[in-house]
Amino acid sequence: MMCWNFVRGKDRLGSRMFLVDSTFYIDILRARQDPVEVLRPWLVREQILSCGVVRCEVLRGVINKRVQERIRDLFDALNSIDIDDTLWDEAAHLAWTLDRRGKVLPLTDLLIACCALRAKATIVSSDEHFRGIQDLSVAAALPR
Repeated sequence: MMCWNFVRGKDRLGSRMFLVDSTFYIDILRARQDPVEVLRPWLVREQILSCGVVRCEVLRGVINKRVQERIRDLFDALNSIDIDDTLWDEAAHLAWTLDRRGKVLPLTDLLIACCALRAKATIVSSDEHFRGIQDLSVAAALPR
């Protein structure tokens, strides 16, 4: 797993970065598609990011051992956003702010959102929890 330095949500070549949420992987797997093949255009441009939370959420749900190994290999090759003590504090602050507005999110989604905010990346997800978080870019699908 590689850690990455980010500049305004773009990789070193200036391409837009995407943090793909577990919902995206789950939808692909339920459709019996290979995530590596679906993500290939963005993988070759190194535009796909991950974090430990997404990795764990996806791997825990894969039943087939061979498929799980293929997805683990994919996560091993992705740039990963590190969840350090500062990010935990950022997640706590985000939770506190959202809670006071009546929007209580699961801890996992708070961490994923903070990872995307740190990287200035767009979250690709069908999860409605991410909508309405200030300064967070969210898309239902990767751009074609």
